[in-house]
Amino acid sequence: MFGKKIRTPEEIVNKCHAALERLRVDRSSTKDEESCTKYFGEMRSALLGEGPNATEAAVQTLVKEANKVGLIGQIVSHLPYLPFETRKDAAAVFNCIVRTPVNGHDIVAEELSENPQILQAIACGYENPDVALTFGAMLRDMCRHETLVRKILHSECFWKMFDYMQLQTFEIASDASATFREALTRHKDIASEFLSANYDQFIKKYTELLEKGNYVTRRQSLKLLGEILLDSANVNVMLKYVGEVENLCLMMNLLRDESKSIQFEAFHIFKVFVANPNKPASVGMILSKNKAKLITYLEEFQTDREDEAFQQERGMLLKLLSELEEPE
Repeated sequence: MFGKKIRTPEEIVNKCHAALERLRVDRSSTKDEESCTKYFGEMRSALLGEGPNATEAAVQTLVKEANKVGLIGQIVSHLPYLPFETRKDAAAVFNCIVRTPVNGHDIVAEELSENPQILQAIACGYENPDVALTFGAMLRDMCRHETLVRKILHSECFWKMFDYMQLQTFEIASDASATFREALTRHKDIASEFLSANYDQFIKKYTELLEKGNYVTRRQSLKLLGEILLDSANVNVMLKYVGEVENLCLMMNLLRDESKSIQFEAFHIFKVFVANPNKPASVGMILSKNKAKLITYLEEFQTDREDEAFQQERGMLLKLLSELEEPE
């Protein structure tokens, strides 16, 4: 009779919306801050299948109402000002609402894809250390959705990821690298389309990263580049990359890096230059001129690495190099 009042999904969303609006006017309102904490907690429970509002019908009603009042935009704009634990619940609500379809339609994701201001605010969240990791997790979750990852890749804010991956705060830089990887590998056909359309700009910025980045960024980026180039979805990008002398020279330099991990990742890209049966004359000439030095170097290259596949590839590479025509 005097049990706890169960709020409907519409009530929860609208009360949270109203509390956030009041907080926008007065950031110091403890009462509204506590209300947001309560309502985000209730929404999170429902969206994750817990509590009285965890039915499919109630969840869909919650998502529709959230979309109607613009709750997604509110979460993004208020996130830096919410208490730490409330931020976690708000981010979980954001992720669940974006990925939950209503009657077979991704209504929130579609709405979000048409709002570049919100997308930019999330991506630029890396510039605020207090919420960088939270926004990063939200951005990676958005990359699950094809429409959203296409928008992210083709936005100006994506290019800022190259700067975020070099931030001095290790955790934030690593998180940005994880998001960068997710955007370029989750939906390979979309990523391939982006890379083909933006090849020159992408490779220019990527080369700067490999030449000037810190050790961790260089190692992670080199590994990702190898995965991208060796993926069948990116065959056209790979052929263009291994047809350029500048890229060959970069990999030859990285083969001699003081870090064995960077050497190893560079090896997996360098081998594609050598194995390419249709090498441009300029690439073939560089390899031929350096044939003797490369063979000498690779004969002793990480021979102690206990990796059978790698050792077989090293042997194959030595054979291919030995078969190259002698320079004139």
